[in-house]
Amino acid sequence: MPDSSRSPEELTAELAAAIASKDTSRAIALARRIEAQLASTAAPGSEPTDASQGFSAAPSKVQVRKDGRGGGSARQTVIAALAEIGVPVKARLAADYSQARFGESVDPRAFSALRRDERRAWASRSPRPTYVIPALEGRYFQPIRGLLALSDWPLDRRLIGPWSERADHLAATAQLARQLAWLNERDPQVAERLAAVVAGMARSIPGAIDGRVVDTARVVAAAEAERVELAVRDDPWRTEAAERARHVLGSDEQLWGSQVRVVSEGGE
Repeated sequence: MPDSSRSPEELTAELAAAIASKDTSRAIALARRIEAQLASTAAPGSEPTDASQGFSAAPSKVQVRKDGRGGGSARQTVIAALAEIGVPVKARLAADYSQARFGESVDPRAFSALRRDERRAWASRSPRPTYVIPALEGRYFQPIRGLLALSDWPLDRRLIGPWSERADHLAATAQLARQLAWLNERDPQVAERLAAVVAGMARSIPGAIDGRVVDTARVVAAAEAERVELAVRDDPWRTEAAERARHVLGSDEQLWGSQVRVVSEGGE
């Protein structure tokens, strides 16, 4: 059960102290308690933000290696990549993750054509369980170029506000670090490829990584420590934006966005 006797700010201060003392087990436990407390106090109707996807394993330290192979369906590979990452990401990260995780090469320049194909399929009511769609800017609900999401995600997860891109980056980094530990027990070669992606993501997070070895516990603790501070502002913002979107947008626009203009993200 979440610890309701202390505020998120008090727990966050304790988390920062645990990270400073390199007590990674304590840091991870505190990060998860803060996350659970925030989830338990979320506004009614808000969606859970946990993207752990069930990857549970002991922390690992993984060397970084790059290789891979090509082939396979680009569309299915991108959908699988987004489903495992769990938050909206730029085309480049989706391509890098697909190469590392599945050994499938997806040219980021092909994402524009993929997005157009998905839109046409939706318009023709082609029966697909999920579509690759753009994330939406959370004030006017316009599609963001180059920021990819899945149609079966909750609306608030697909909306981007002032803190959302950083919060999503931190959530994705923690998620892939957990997955890296999970893969290191099951497929070390894939883990070494994925370690390069996790290392690149973690470099913007203070205290997350040092050198060419990815300590998954350290990455998770550092990412979660920053993310829980942002979540106090980002989660309510997204919940309120999602409520507005449901009142002003039809079902089509809730997926593809208001078509007044496109917000350039520079991710393609």
